[in-house]
Amino acid sequence: MGYVSLLFPICCAVFYYRLGEEEYDAGWLLALVSIALWLVGGMVLHLGTIGNLLLQALLFVALTFWNMYRNRRK
Repeated sequence: MGYVSLLFPICCAVFYYRLGEEEYDAGWLLALVSIALWLVGGMVLHLGTIGNLLLQALLFVALTFWNMYRNRRK
């Protein structure tokens, strides 16, 4: 595993931490979900780097839909 493969999970966790602090006041929770998705994708589903990045993108899409649903109810 190269350094780039180790850098991607850290960058995703930092991104989701900052997103969580800004939008949900739960930065650590989103960072942990991001790391958990990365571990499940790599160890259980045997996805590569691209597959794990797609999982991270799906998490972002899910959060976007959650915000749309939450804002629609207001």
